[in-house]
Amino acid sequence: MNSKKNMGTIALTVQNGLCTGCGTCVGICPTEAIEICLSDPDGLYFPKIEKEKCTKCGLCLRCCAGHSVNLGRLNREVFGKESEDYLLGNYQCCYVGHSNDSAVRCNSSSGGIASHLAIYALEKGLVDGVLVVRMKEDQPLVPEVFIAKTKKDILSASKSKYCPVPLNIALRKILRTEGKFAVVGLPCHIHGIRLAEKTVRGLKDKIVLHIGLLCSHTTSFKGTDFLLDKIGIRKEAIARLDYRGKGWPGFMSIRLKSGTNYDIRFIKSWSAYWNIFSPFFFTPLRCMMCPDQANELSDISVGDAWLPELKENAVGESVIIARTKMGEEVLAAMVRSRLLSVKQVSADKVKQSQAFSLNFKKNLLQCRLSTLKMLGKPIPQVDSGPPGGFPARMDAIMAYLSFYVSMDKNSKLLRYIPLPMFRLYFGIFRCLSLLS
Repeated sequence: MNSKKNMGTIALTVQNGLCTGCGTCVGICPTEAIEICLSDPDGLYFPKIEKEKCTKCGLCLRCCAGHSVNLGRLNREVFGKESEDYLLGNYQCCYVGHSNDSAVRCNSSSGGIASHLAIYALEKGLVDGVLVVRMKEDQPLVPEVFIAKTKKDILSASKSKYCPVPLNIALRKILRTEGKFAVVGLPCHIHGIRLAEKTVRGLKDKIVLHIGLLCSHTTSFKGTDFLLDKIGIRKEAIARLDYRGKGWPGFMSIRLKSGTNYDIRFIKSWSAYWNIFSPFFFTPLRCMMCPDQANELSDISVGDAWLPELKENAVGESVIIARTKMGEEVLAAMVRSRLLSVKQVSADKVKQSQAFSLNFKKNLLQCRLSTLKMLGKPIPQVDSGPPGGFPARMDAIMAYLSFYVSMDKNSKLLRYIPLPMFRLYFGIFRCLSLLS
């Protein structure tokens, strides 16, 4: 990978450990020279180039958000202006709300807004398909990227997936299929798509609606493996696994092939499984270099409404950030049709609902990048904020420590730590973040 002939391709991104695993390069390669592969030691997806097919055109690197993502420039290109708000990006209006379709809302992680937006776009003929992900029926721990064409398809893709998803590999199918499409993706997916829309002929006209999910970080497949090992469940015995569901904030639901069911709390318990993932154990290092929690380049961003006045809500509400005219028009039409119930709120209320994650990803980013650079790690070309003081530096060190001890070669050390200790560790982490 150090040879000159590989420079100018995503081999450089992979070599430097900056790949997000979004799959954009696979989806847009004109010679189909790139495939996505699962790295067993890392529990992550990485692209692999077939040298015989590669023409060294450099398109993959130009569309690679792992290597470089300039949110300032992309905001100007997508919205025609600089970002209005450093934490949230450009927006027209902010809301809190939920789907009025009980089947949609109850089948989602929170308010069901993302799913219902996708269903509405399909049923009203705004799009011919929606790029989404579900877990494979015959391999319940493996994500399946596909183009949804019906409400049933969308519902099969509902709920959060706390695992790597190479969503953008399906750009190849979108480019070869007549019609218009919507996408539902994480910030890294939307970054890759926006870069590809600038470069790949015809793609911008095909993708007319970008539904962005708020994201603090993802977890590797090793994280799920670790959790299952912790609670004594073999992967081979699992018939279905949902990371979220059964109310809000919900449970991880596991159904075994034997018919036995297990429910594990998401949060709000000393034995909740997010106690492991919230302090960034089993988090890809590249996630800690991401400058975007609010999915700033989408048409509509949605996520859990983590607000104190809603903490007893057992069904779930979503925060909604309408960013473009298209996003606002679709949302308004759904409200007029009584498909959604929403209440306009201030941007500050959205920031309150995402306070920890926004602070970590935006305000503390520069400190993390400088810490990683000091440790000899390559860093991407991204927008970053203020340098931060001593608490921010300690926060950065703890984030890297979480990554380091959960690497495949070191994770055995974590097996003997009880779940409540993970929650206590995150409490320290959170306090440092709030002091920063």
